[in-house]
Amino acid sequence: MAEKKEVPDGWPLVTGDYEVGDPESPVAISSTGSYFHIEHLPGIAIQGPDKTENIGLEKMITNIISNPNIRFLIVAGAEVPGHISGGSMIALWKNGVDPSSHKIIDTKGAIPFIENLPSDAIERFQKQVEVIDMIGVEDYGALVAKVNELKAKDPGAYPEDPMIVKVGEEEAVAALIEMPLAMPASPYMAVIDRATNDIKYKTQLIARDQKLSSGLSMNSMLGILAGLIAAIVFLLPLIIWGVF
Repeated sequence: MAEKKEVPDGWPLVTGDYEVGDPESPVAISSTGSYFHIEHLPGIAIQGPDKTENIGLEKMITNIISNPNIRFLIVAGAEVPGHISGGSMIALWKNGVDPSSHKIIDTKGAIPFIENLPSDAIERFQKQVEVIDMIGVEDYGALVAKVNELKAKDPGAYPEDPMIVKVGEEEAVAALIEMPLAMPASPYMAVIDRATNDIKYKTQLIARDQKLSSGLSMNSMLGILAGLIAAIVFLLPLIIWGVF
C-alpha cells in the first residue's frame, strides 16, 4: 500500500470554489472553465474550476503542494477563452516561470504572471505532481477511468513535508493591482472632467431655453388676456346703450 502523509489542519488552505474528497487520494482535478460535481468523481482529493491564469493557478498550486499525497493533476473541462488557464497550468508545469518577469514560459494566456508564489514553490509543484492534459473532456466516464488508472499507479506521498505558502485575499488584490497590462486611471481623468463640464454646460443651455420658452409663452397669454379685457371694456357700454 502506498505511503501517505497527514495533511495540515484546515486543508485546503486557500479558499476557492473547490470540492474536497479524500485528502489521501493521489489525484486532483482542475475543471478549468467547467463545473464538475465530486459525487460523480469518486476517489479524488479535490476538484474545482480554475478560470484565471494567475491567481487561479496560484491557489490551485498552493493547495496541491500543501498536500504531499497529491501526485497527479488532471486538467480537464472547457478551456477559458483569453485566459487559457488550462494551457497555462500545463505550460507552467512543463516550462516554469521566467524569474525576472514572473511570466509563465510559452503560454498564450492573456496575463500569465505568477506574482505570489516563490520559485521553490513552483519547483515543488513541478516535482510533486504529473499533470495530465484532458482539456476539452467533460465526460464523467472518461474522467473516472483516468482517475482509476492513476490511482492504480500511486507512487505514495511526496517525500517532503507539506509546503505552506500564503496566498490570501490581500495578495490577490495586490497582484491584480500590479498586473503588467493594467492601465492607470489618472491619464483619463482630464477626458472625464472635460466630458463632465460639457454635459453641465449643455444642461444649462437647455434649462435657459426652457425658461425663455416659458417666459415667451406666459407673455403671449398675458397679451391675449389684456386684449380681451380691453375689448370687453370698450364694447360693454355700447352693448348696454344699445339694449336700453
